[in-house]
Amino acid sequence: MKILAYQIPRLFLLLFFMFMIQCLPNNIYAQEQTHDKDTVSISNTTENIEHPVQQEENSHSGDMSPLFFLILALIIGAATRHFLKKVPLPYTVSLLVIGLLLGLLVRLGLMEQWNLGFLNINVSFISNSIQWAGNIDPYLILFVFLPILVFDAAFALDVHIFKKTFTNATLLAVPGILIALFITASVIILIKLCGIGLPDWSWKMALMFGAVVSATDPVAVTAILKELGASKKLGTLIEGESMLNDGTAIVFFMVFFAGFTGTGGNNSPIIEFFRVSLGGAVVGLTIAWITIIWVKKVFNDALVEISILIAAAYITFFIAEHFLHVSGVIGLVTFGIMMAGIGRTRLSPEVEHFLHEFWELFAFIANTLIFIIVGVVIANRVVFTATDFLILILLYIGVHIARIGVIGLLYPFMKKSGYGLSVKDSYVLWWGALRGGIALVLALIVASEQNIDSTIRHQFLFYTAGLVTLTLLINATTIKALLIKLGLTTIPPAKQKMILNAQIFLRQTSENSIEKLKEDRFLNRADWDSVKQYLPEKPEEKEIVLNEGKNANLFETRRMILEKEKSSYWNQFKEGLLGPIAVKNLTAAINEIIDKEGQISLSERKDLEQLWQTPQFLGILQSVPILGKITQQFFFERLSTSYDAARGFVEAQYESLKLIEGMVLSSSSDELTLDQDLATVEAEINENRIHGLTFLRNLKNTYPEIYDSIATRQAIRSNLNNELKTVEKLLKKGQIGSDESEKMIHSIEERMKKLIDSPPEIKPLEKSILLQEIPWLAELDKTLFNKIVNLFQERIYAVGEKIIKENGQVDGLYVIARGSVKVTIHNKLIDILGKGSVIGEISVLTNVPRTATVTAESPVTVLRLTSVSMQQVIHDNNTLEDKLWQIAAPRLAENIIIDNKLFKSMQQIELRRWLAKGELIVSKKIKNVELKNKIGILITGKAILSDDQAIEAPCIINENSVTLSRDSRLFVLNNIS
Repeated sequence: MKILAYQIPRLFLLLFFMFMIQCLPNNIYAQEQTHDKDTVSISNTTENIEHPVQQEENSHSGDMSPLFFLILALIIGAATRHFLKKVPLPYTVSLLVIGLLLGLLVRLGLMEQWNLGFLNINVSFISNSIQWAGNIDPYLILFVFLPILVFDAAFALDVHIFKKTFTNATLLAVPGILIALFITASVIILIKLCGIGLPDWSWKMALMFGAVVSATDPVAVTAILKELGASKKLGTLIEGESMLNDGTAIVFFMVFFAGFTGTGGNNSPIIEFFRVSLGGAVVGLTIAWITIIWVKKVFNDALVEISILIAAAYITFFIAEHFLHVSGVIGLVTFGIMMAGIGRTRLSPEVEHFLHEFWELFAFIANTLIFIIVGVVIANRVVFTATDFLILILLYIGVHIARIGVIGLLYPFMKKSGYGLSVKDSYVLWWGALRGGIALVLALIVASEQNIDSTIRHQFLFYTAGLVTLTLLINATTIKALLIKLGLTTIPPAKQKMILNAQIFLRQTSENSIEKLKEDRFLNRADWDSVKQYLPEKPEEKEIVLNEGKNANLFETRRMILEKEKSSYWNQFKEGLLGPIAVKNLTAAINEIIDKEGQISLSERKDLEQLWQTPQFLGILQSVPILGKITQQFFFERLSTSYDAARGFVEAQYESLKLIEGMVLSSSSDELTLDQDLATVEAEINENRIHGLTFLRNLKNTYPEIYDSIATRQAIRSNLNNELKTVEKLLKKGQIGSDESEKMIHSIEERMKKLIDSPPEIKPLEKSILLQEIPWLAELDKTLFNKIVNLFQERIYAVGEKIIKENGQVDGLYVIARGSVKVTIHNKLIDILGKGSVIGEISVLTNVPRTATVTAESPVTVLRLTSVSMQQVIHDNNTLEDKLWQIAAPRLAENIIIDNKLFKSMQQIELRRWLAKGELIVSKKIKNVELKNKIGILITGKAILSDDQAIEAPCIINENSVTLSRDSRLFVLNNIS
């Protein structure tokens, strides 16, 4: 499978080239063609030729110019990336410069024939291919390359960071772009009013130009941010803004452009904007949902999964633009983010790595072609005057003023949203707003529209191309200096110290390795001085001042541990030992903790407690006959995910402890503060580990069938993983051939897929089994027990859900089959009850309102017996009533004596132990009871004291004897010693 996956990029690139070759030749010189009845006139810089239509078709049917340009562009891209690594120009800027030079050479006629004195070389094929690129159909660039770049950018995003920066990105992409296009348009109209130029430009044209040049291109800036190790949050904000404002800029552009072409509708621009934007998002969500369902059914088939994603990306754009006339870019952004979030856990883990590499390669090729084409187009097609250069400089200043206006107006909101926005980051946002391929493609579309005056078309293209060139040549090349000047690339001292320790440890380990190699009898004659030249560079041991505060080391250590824990979750997922929902929940929780930047203890987290949570509306659905079973199954699946996540959590803690051990070994012995920080973090990890193990034990004891199911699944997958590793070892040793290994791996993967599709079933225990585990019910007569089983109604309560409310209506009694609940009176905790406990029996027996509130403390399975059903059972057999009174008596007695001053000094646990030894006396008829050295608590009915005084329940009796009236109940206790 891995070998096959490596061939995937080649296959798709081949298909891509074939598509380009077949589709693009007919667009050669499209912008320079003028049609007559029987002829086609094609103009270039050197000559005008007329051909009959039939001849032109025949001559171009075998034109190889597009193919050669693709070859030339890829060679230039590879050479630029390889040979110009150390050049300060960003990769895309270098390609733009090369494209400009190629276009200029063709325009000057220097690429037709090279006269070397003794030899004339015809290189017109180079000129033809470059002219093909210079006259390419702009819509083709939009349709072929845009889906690749937009989806790649969205799919590569860190979804958690994007969510936090989404508000700021949206502010920049919607109100921000409106502000920018109005300011830019104002600058154009001001130039016109000052008499500098642009006499034929209207407000409508100026606004369309503002929309075009507001589309930013972050490729160069984000590449520099990654290279310098700057904030990932800032990089994601720039990426997010670019993706969203590409969509909004195109939407605004199309709204204005439709006015010039006469294709606009009757809707207002605002309504049209929301229709196009929201419609694109809906298309993206729909295609993403279908794609996720499909790829979920595929396992480790890279060809299928990658093909699905490519087709889905393009069909999102196609459906949005062609059928629904909504924003394909916004559809692609939505689709990409969905696949990067939910879709990431639905793709086969082994394929995901290849998938990212493939899209990275695809995007690299697309960017290479786009920026070379952009350079060629600028050099080959722009028409300008001296005045245009002055206007270009003014517009360059104007778009930066517009950017200042956008950030300045939105800054008060942006600094309070998500991660916020610092002043330094705002400088980078301002200067790093480069213009790129999207702006030029839109300008080319304008330049091709015959309904617009030719002078304006030429100016539109020149100014757009000029702004693209200037921002790439000036802003992109100086952004690195700006980042360094602002200190945004400075590594925090705590991190510097850890890196230094790691470098020292690596050097020492390598030196020790050489000493061991010297003892090898086959290597002992090696030139060890030459070997030492290949050691890692000896780090300069310099004093690093921790000026971030005394806990800087501790914070940085925690951050590293959290990243390790997050990595552990994804590794477990890739090995099939952690489910997709569990890994999603765990990583989402840990991302929130990482945002705290290590300033809170690792043990201050609610990961596992949150996993207990289930939507409370499901409790209502349980009462619906048809949905009851489905809802119950959902609860069990949720609990299954909780156990899965808890097991993964504990495993991650063990791996974190190993990292701490490694950090202890690599730290210097004289760094007492660092050792103390490591000890603190180790204690926090151990606390997490104990918490996780306790969680697992409680869940195992409460819901053993879930434990058994997950344990079975883990055992099957672990065994399959071992089998796969064994096959790989056999192949490596040469004991089996590649054909045999592929068959074995295919068989293993089929079983893995079967495990994913049909995991071990969780079988909830029957009511009869649950009731048999409750001692006082198991003691009932078999006939009575079987009758009660059928009357009990099973229900599951989520954490925090109220089972009984204080002063609520009496609707029956509840038996806790599994889980635990807390009992409160007036918000004061009274008791914690677990398996086998009965709740609500007092109200049922005494027919008084509920005396307490009972809330589920963990997922709880209860068996409810309605008041009507219980009365029916009691009518036929008093045994159940007697059992319930035996349970209720100590609780009723406690409620009666709790506020008595004689018992206030007793601890609750001591009081309950004393009450548990009490005896319930029931008088079916008048009965005398001796209470010498005892205390009586009259629970129900009436009694007569020795002085013939009549008393009624509830009350405490401190007499030597008492006479109970008929149907009274007295709870008798020994005197407190």
